[in-house]
Amino acid sequence: MSVTVSAAGTILIRNNEVLLVHRPRYDDWSFPKGKVDGGELLPLTAIRECDEETGFLPVLGPHLGIDRYRVPEGDKEVHYWRASVREDLGFAPDEEVDKVAWIPVDQVAAHLTYEQDLEFLERAMALPPTSPLIILRHAKAVKRSDFTGKDDNARPLSGRGRRQSKIITELLEGFGIEQVISSPMQRCQETVKKFLKQLSATATLVNVISEWGYEERPEDLEPAVELAMFDPAPTVLCSHRPVLDAILETVAKAGGVPKSERQHGIWSTKLTPGSFIVVHRAFVLADSDSDETSVTIVAAEHHVVPGNQEA
Repeated sequence: MSVTVSAAGTILIRNNEVLLVHRPRYDDWSFPKGKVDGGELLPLTAIRECDEETGFLPVLGPHLGIDRYRVPEGDKEVHYWRASVREDLGFAPDEEVDKVAWIPVDQVAAHLTYEQDLEFLERAMALPPTSPLIILRHAKAVKRSDFTGKDDNARPLSGRGRRQSKIITELLEGFGIEQVISSPMQRCQETVKKFLKQLSATATLVNVISEWGYEERPEDLEPAVELAMFDPAPTVLCSHRPVLDAILETVAKAGGVPKSERQHGIWSTKLTPGSFIVVHRAFVLADSDSDETSVTIVAAEHHVVPGNQEA
């Protein structure tokens, strides 16, 4: 019976050079990549494989597409991300990868073993520099019917939600997030608490992206979200299901993505708890005589964080 083998990798770029790996088993040069480990999310696979194979810890940029081909087990799908270097942890050769090399972009084609790899490099180089804005639904909370407190603002994460927050922390690190904007409700603050501790930062709490804040003053949401959208800092915005429609509509409009171009599988506002949408924004000076910038969404991706199934 044929199966689909899922894998992920990175096109790691530094100073107009691209990192390639040599695999002695196949005697080939390609990009760092590898199979998903258990139920691992694909972006985390890409980060882990880059770290394990090269010693470079990456920051992910836009998703570049999927390379599909046949392997003995069945069909293989390799998801690629453009990436930059977060940290050099040191290369340790082993039986899987014995050499790595930084190759100038204009010389990569002569080094790559597989012609289809060049297509993903060309996609990566065609994209402008980007900064992510992540729209995150808070992790799984205690059910309203099970919550014994008087104030729903204080309803915390469930056990599954706390486990989701660990995965979310890894993902926010992997996308290079530097700034956190959150609803003041406890379930949102708990979702990003672990990440904030690692970042040694505090969240900016915004009432209008909470459920009650949006109900009271819906007219305040658009300017608040636009403020985040036009800030070039890599940012996560943690909110609630009832507010996501308005948030994503504002983000898409500000980033120049009309409704006709919003892929349903990516731009769906029906995010499960803990899941999120990443929009990769490009910032361009409006003109040479002004400090004003325009923002354009050049790519978007949707990730579902596990942990919402009922026991």
